Amino acid sequence: MKTELLYELYEITEKNDAPDLATVGMPMLLKKHPEITHEEAREMREFTGRHGQELAAAFPDKEAFEAAVEAGIQADKEAAEQAEQEHE
Repeated sequence: MKTELLYELYEITEKNDAPDLATVGMPMLLKKHPEITHEEAREMREFTGRHGQELAAAFPDKEAFEAAVEAGIQADKEAAEQAEQEHE
């Protein structure tokens, strides 16, 4: 997960007064960064779907945003480990 691209997604959405990250902000980000793959864009949308409240609360403070991304990544890892243990 590229923190700088997630931050830019929030930034571009706010600057353009877009109503939604996934359906409006993401296409704007993809236009600016055509190198973002379909898979990366999907991962970003899913991540912001799971952790959007924390990310939005941290934005625009870049350090707080980076910490929120790290916390989200850690929470996802823990959830994946727990799901794996439940299937054993």
